[in-house]
Amino acid sequence: MRDKILCPFFGKNEDDCDVGCEYITSHDVKMIISYCADDYRVCSKYQQLAQSYPELLPEWVDIYSNQKEREEEINMDNNISLQDTTANPAPLGLLGFGMTTVLLNLHNAGFFPMDAMILGMGFFYGGIGQIIVGAMEWKKNNTFGATAFTSYGLFWLTLVALILLPKTGYIPASSPKAMGFYLSTWGLFSGVLFLATFRLNRALQVVFGSLTILFFLLAASDFTGNHALKVIAGYEGIFCGLSAIYCGLAQVMNEVFEREVAPIGAMVKK
Repeated sequence: MRDKILCPFFGKNEDDCDVGCEYITSHDVKMIISYCADDYRVCSKYQQLAQSYPELLPEWVDIYSNQKEREEEINMDNNISLQDTTANPAPLGLLGFGMTTVLLNLHNAGFFPMDAMILGMGFFYGGIGQIIVGAMEWKKNNTFGATAFTSYGLFWLTLVALILLPKTGYIPASSPKAMGFYLSTWGLFSGVLFLATFRLNRALQVVFGSLTILFFLLAASDFTGNHALKVIAGYEGIFCGLSAIYCGLAQVMNEVFEREVAPIGAMVKK
């Protein structure tokens, strides 16, 4: 109804509304309920009928009222939005990536040979762990996180496979040139993600910037056969891994203390 005090059709001829006639029947109640553009229960004529002539109200009025109330409840339910209360999975992914990267590059820097410790970390924590985090980021509608963590998780699994498969005797080992292109491809991928971090925070910029450099240094080492480049890449990779560890733990500490105790340099989005 346009007027909640009195229906605009009240007092008009029967062509406009039966309620406008000088006689009142139970049919008038049906007309009010069926064609009222607002809440018919605030209509003064409906209230008059309900109070003065209850015997004229048909049995279906209460049923109809309940149906209308039910429709209103359904509409309210449809307007309810879900709130995500799950934890932030990014620190787990960053720690899996960072810790595995530090250990691998300690090997590249010459501190110890390739062994089961690195392969175990690469397969489980750096590989499967990051893939799980990627799936969790996908659930949170985080395209960047889902793409980065899933991709680098699969990188660690492929790296472990590249090391172990030749030991079976059925598959030849990759040539240094092939490994150079393999690492260059990951360097290009990391470089694009590095550009995306300029919309995120400074800590991630350091992680992805140093990671891009790491991949290209390792690729250059394989292309040229220069062992010194691999050692330099090892030390640079240790820095990259430590920056990822810092970024992950900083998010944990900031959430626990409910304030920024470890700055990550969040970017202001315009």
